[in-house]
Amino acid sequence: MRLNFFGRAVLAVMISASALFAGPQDELKKAVSKVLHTLDSKKPKKEKRQIISEIYHANFDLDKMASNTLKSDYRRLDDEQKKQFAERFGRFVLEFYLDKIDKYDRNKIEFVGEEVKGSRATVMTLLEYQGKMAKVNYMLAQKDDRWLVYDFEVEGVRLSSTYRSQFAKVLKEKEFDGLMGELNKLLAKYKK
Repeated sequence: MRLNFFGRAVLAVMISASALFAGPQDELKKAVSKVLHTLDSKKPKKEKRQIISEIYHANFDLDKMASNTLKSDYRRLDDEQKKQFAERFGRFVLEFYLDKIDKYDRNKIEFVGEEVKGSRATVMTLLEYQGKMAKVNYMLAQKDDRWLVYDFEVEGVRLSSTYRSQFAKVLKEKEFDGLMGELNKLLAKYKK
């Protein structure tokens, strides 16, 4: 079985290593190596999920991912709402991709370059999917001495923009509690 674009992309980046002074592409390469090692191991599925969860939380900037997804709506939330949304949206993204572990099929990943502009970077990769190589770009931001992933795009479609209009509509019609309810429904589909 093959893992879908987004699922494989997230699994490939979930474990960005924390090597001091490493560039974003170097960290992502270490991440790919570690995630592949985890997925190729004989560990039980539950243990793989736990390892990947820990790596995800250590290497994704969930606050930046949340603000990047909601844009101006995020600025209107109070601090507690921002924290709740970042945690819940981050958990949804993780659970969605953990659900795909069984479909991993040793897909190839090639690193084709990076663009660094100050404290932000894009790492470009090609990911094997159904016998073809798809473009997958990872957006990272430097935080202290590390590069953390806050968004990614597959064939030009960003994670953040995929959910932005949907969440904006829910916020407008049902306010913050409605958005949390929608995220709970999404989580219920994938949480095990």
